[in-house]
Amino acid sequence: MKGFKNIFGFNYSLASSDPVMLNTLTLSFTGEQAHYEKEFLEEYAIKSQGAFRFAMILALVFYDLFALLDVNLVPEVYKQIWFIRFGIVSPILIIAFLFSFSKLFLKYGQITINLVWLITGGGIIYMNVIMSGEGIYSYYAGLMLIFFFGYTFVRARFLNAAFIGWVLFLAYVFTSYFYADVEMGHLKITSAFFLSANLIGMFINYTLEINDRRDFYMRKLLVKEQDKVKLANESLEKRVIDRTSQLTRTNRELNKEIKRRLQYEEERNNLESQLFQMQKLETIGTLAGGIAHDFNNILTPILGYAEMALEELGEDDNLRYDIEQINNAAIRAKDLVQQILTFSRQVEVDMKPLQLHHVIREVLSLVKASFPANIEIIQDLDPDCGTVLADSTQIHQILMNLCTNASHAMTDFGGTLKIELSTTEVNRSLVRKVPKLKVGSYVCLSISDTGHGMDKETMERIFEPFFTKKEVGSGSGLGLSVVHGLVNSFNGAITVESKPGKGSQFTIYLPQHGETKSKKITGLDKMKKGKEHILFIDDEEEITFMGKRMLESLGYKVSIYTNSIAALEDFVSNPNLYDLIVSDQTMPNMLGTDMVEKMKQLRPDLKAVIITGFGDSITEEVAKNKGINAIVIKPLILSKFSNLIRKILDKQVTKL
Repeated sequence: MKGFKNIFGFNYSLASSDPVMLNTLTLSFTGEQAHYEKEFLEEYAIKSQGAFRFAMILALVFYDLFALLDVNLVPEVYKQIWFIRFGIVSPILIIAFLFSFSKLFLKYGQITINLVWLITGGGIIYMNVIMSGEGIYSYYAGLMLIFFFGYTFVRARFLNAAFIGWVLFLAYVFTSYFYADVEMGHLKITSAFFLSANLIGMFINYTLEINDRRDFYMRKLLVKEQDKVKLANESLEKRVIDRTSQLTRTNRELNKEIKRRLQYEEERNNLESQLFQMQKLETIGTLAGGIAHDFNNILTPILGYAEMALEELGEDDNLRYDIEQINNAAIRAKDLVQQILTFSRQVEVDMKPLQLHHVIREVLSLVKASFPANIEIIQDLDPDCGTVLADSTQIHQILMNLCTNASHAMTDFGGTLKIELSTTEVNRSLVRKVPKLKVGSYVCLSISDTGHGMDKETMERIFEPFFTKKEVGSGSGLGLSVVHGLVNSFNGAITVESKPGKGSQFTIYLPQHGETKSKKITGLDKMKKGKEHILFIDDEEEITFMGKRMLESLGYKVSIYTNSIAALEDFVSNPNLYDLIVSDQTMPNMLGTDMVEKMKQLRPDLKAVIITGFGDSITEEVAKNKGINAIVIKPLILSKFSNLIRKILDKQVTKL
């Protein structure tokens, strides 16, 4: 809808750059804003309720007050006029006023306003006909008041108000010309007045409704923009620090609550404290998962553009080293995100062979950001020490607890945290010292610190549940007991050595499951190209643009959408246009899997890939039922992604 500002500064229409989308004639919201119409009309009806009541009181007062003039001006016919005032119009005004208190007014308010306006105006017109027989023509001025009330006070909608205004104007002209004894000159003058009043009233009413609709939309837009500004102002590093601080405060508050309840209700409160701890950890996991999802969306274009740049640069190009460093840093960030997701995921115990040096590096990458700058971390990890049979998440939990305890022990004066990983042969001599061990090969994990250390009495109790030497609110006493229980569940053992002022060393022995040599990391996989047509959907514009660039650089024809509904409509219009659908899973209007399911109803042989930031958000059973060929975890790595797409299009990959 186009418009302009006139020289007096009245913005009575909408400029083409105005974000508000309204129909020129009806002033209804259109296009993407059409869904606001119902909510606006409800709000408009509520606001018009009070204005309508006030207008009815004023109309009743003035309509009846002018009855005094009837007696003085036309004593011969005042009874006819009073019948109109008191017998017809006044009761209708009273009924309309009372009706405004009904719930039905919100639905039929505009109809009521129009009827009252039409009846009161019709009464004035009829009075004018009667009065003209007595040679008095001044009663037409009452119709001006009706126009004033109708176009402004009662908050009638523009289309309705304009219709009633023109009906009253034409009714006045018609009755004055054919039924009233009005001089033609007087009729022309009054008709010109009414025509001007009607046009001005329409302009005012049009402007008022536009302003009401603009104010309504701007309030809605302001809420959305405020949310966007909050997100945009937070940098990646600041979000990590803020979230970590939030988690620390939350954990500290929980620990205080647990400690207080332990003091009051002993055994019963011990059980309650464990329950609260589990609930809080679930909250922490959810927050960590949210952070990881945001990281994935940011890392996806970084990795994609870096890989595309490497493809275009020669081996001797000066920029190649810089781009490789960017790509390597993004891959390290990707690994960190996977660690956060592992930490946040609530899954069943999954015992499988693990190489501990990978897990240790991931945990240290996660916790070092929260360590004070005066704590140095030293790693001495043997990558060829073999595997252990354990659950990855529980190993994370063990390392997190021990590293966090070491950090607390060195908070005041700083120090060194040393993590060592090696293999050892447990002989009978060591079995006598640590009865839970058996003779054989073990993987030995040692975590030592240079903190304040422990006395003998404390070391004898550190693995007891709820035992802690920390101040109230700084620890629950559950950490080391959990570590002890997990190590035992892996058929291992844990020992501790410490002296006051000399630091502490925890040593964990886990049975060696197999001897595995570390694998060297190779370069980027060779990217495979194609010419098919791919439909790429993601609600993040940066990711869709990056996906288009990535796939087009491989020769594919790519169409992109950031709205799942629009993408589905495009597909429905031509189901055979695309060879492959690549869609994000979590989108505002429709899940990616649901969208693919609807598409496959039209074209069962359609191939589809779902990308997601949460690896466990789509179960294998759901993927099969929805017809998904593959699920890719963000961030996208072009070399691997290109190979997967080629396999799917070449029918080398079947459904999950």
